[in-house]
Amino acid sequence: MPYPLLTSSRTASHGFTLIELLVVMVIMGIALGAVVLQLLPDERAILREEAQRLALLLENAGLEARASGRSLAWTFDQNNANERDTYRFWHKNEYSDWVKIGHDPVFRARALADGVRITQVSIENQPLPAGEYLVLSAHSFALPFHIQLQIAHFTANVVGHSTGKVSVQLNDVQ
Repeated sequence: MPYPLLTSSRTASHGFTLIELLVVMVIMGIALGAVVLQLLPDERAILREEAQRLALLLENAGLEARASGRSLAWTFDQNNANERDTYRFWHKNEYSDWVKIGHDPVFRARALADGVRITQVSIENQPLPAGEYLVLSAHSFALPFHIQLQIAHFTANVVGHSTGKVSVQLNDVQ
């Protein structure tokens, strides 16, 4: 005698239900969104990176000036709203004229990241206009300087000390 077919309220599952798939998709979307937010640099991170790069370059330029016995200088240009602010390093030639450092991999001309602006530069609390030289002397103590960078509502202060050390301080604009 053949066995009767057993019927049950439970049927064999051969896959996932639509609800289960939607829940998994939502969870994956949230996780992916969190990862993307962590990987994309925020404005504060961009500003910190630019300020730290500038501080390291200025500190290294001061060390290079003292080690080589040849003064170096730094200048900046503030561009209009559509262009990025730039800075470059200079050295003196045999005629004691300032000459742009061109193809040096370290002291080459650089543009700040989009949105980052040089808002203030001073040497010994005296304003330094764009295009004027911040001299890193080979033969004397460094003059204290202050360079302020800004992006959105964040500022970074690159501070040069008379010891030659250059530090960075990040602040929120009030």
